[in-house]
Amino acid sequence: MMRTETMRKVFAAAALAASFALASGAAAAADMTKKHAALECTSCHAAGGFKAPEPQKCLGCHASDEIVKATERFNFTAKLTNPKTKQEVAHKALVNPHDSYHYGRTENCLDCHREHTPSVNACATCHDVAPWKMGAPR
Repeated sequence: MMRTETMRKVFAAAALAASFALASGAAAAADMTKKHAALECTSCHAAGGFKAPEPQKCLGCHASDEIVKATERFNFTAKLTNPKTKQEVAHKALVNPHDSYHYGRTENCLDCHREHTPSVNACATCHDVAPWKMGAPR
């Protein structure tokens, strides 16, 4: 029963979170473009084509361990109350997008981070990310 109520709240808030992520996406795309403005196109794209780069290309400049450490702030502890026993239990929510519960460190960078279009928060596809204080990435 508690899980059903929690899921109902998650899905109800998902639309709100997704709209927030989309609204902030344009600013994030401008931020990404500005950060990479000094690079030649071929720094990320293979010579002769403009296909999206593989994650290994991103990780050539952006160290995975540093990114994970910088985004640990998204993990948090929530206090949940068992509706039957009324006992309060601490639950550690591991929501760091760069070391995720679902994908570990294998998520494709481009699932969220975009250079030439607005970035998105892929977590918001299924989750209410508002309590996580996690908008679209920069």
